[in-house]
Amino acid sequence: MKPIARLVMALFAATVLIGPASLAAAAPVAPAAQHRPTCSVVWFDLGNTLVDTRVPGKTTWMPGALRHLWLLRSVGVPIGLITNVPPEWGATDAERAAATKAFVNSTWSESQPFPWEWFGDRILTPRTKAESKPAPALFERGRDSAAPCRSFYEGETPGEITVAEQSGLTGYLIGQPDRPAYLPVWRVLVPFLAG
Repeated sequence: MKPIARLVMALFAATVLIGPASLAAAAPVAPAAQHRPTCSVVWFDLGNTLVDTRVPGKTTWMPGALRHLWLLRSVGVPIGLITNVPPEWGATDAERAAATKAFVNSTWSESQPFPWEWFGDRILTPRTKAESKPAPALFERGRDSAAPCRSFYEGETPGEITVAEQSGLTGYLIGQPDRPAYLPVWRVLVPFLAG
């Protein structure tokens, strides 16, 4: 293992060890200082990537999702959503984001609210049906809004991962049995620490 990779893993391990005792209790509170600037944005699909929507009328965290978001934020990595919703939910991304929040909140079954504030204004939704994933439009908008920083995309649909990568993002198919459920945080940080 290269020395820089060992350093990143040591820093990451320290972050994990000093993290909150109960991540669920910390959900609505942003982690302490964004202590290390990075030049990456990690974009996520929402349904069945971060939140489990498989039971009608009951939305919960996917296993490990809250911890993964907390770890990314604890090392200063901005996060965003690239999610399909009906374009008629609003005339702007902000309006469609508000409708998405209301929809998820109406079925949210966890003890703490979903931490929408962690995503800021980085919630991208299709303006037209033609922009809906797996079309490249949302991935290109995510890439362009994060430029010159790198963009990553985590999702559960292989076709979306393929299009994200063709659009210039680094894709990660979550939930595979032969690797970590979510993109290892050190993979987001290594190029910038090495450069």
